[in-house]
Amino acid sequence: CHHVTGECSCPPGWTGPDCAHPCSSGRWGRGCANSCACDGSDGGCDPATGACSCEPGFTGERCQ
Repeated sequence: CHHVTGECSCPPGWTGPDCAHPCSSGRWGRGCANSCACDGSDGGCDPATGACSCEPGFTGERCQ
C-alpha cells in the first residue's frame, strides 16, 4: 500500500481497490494496461505475463 494514501499497488495481472480481481479478458500487466497480442487464440492471455492461450490447432508465441 502507498504510505500516504493507503491505495493498493497491485502486482501485474491484478486490479481493483484491494487487488483481488484478475485483469479482464484481453488485458494484462501492471494496472491491466496492456492488450493481448494473440492471433488464433480464445482472445485471452496470461493476465500477469501476456503469454497467449492458444486454441486447439494453433501454436506459436502469438498463436499464429
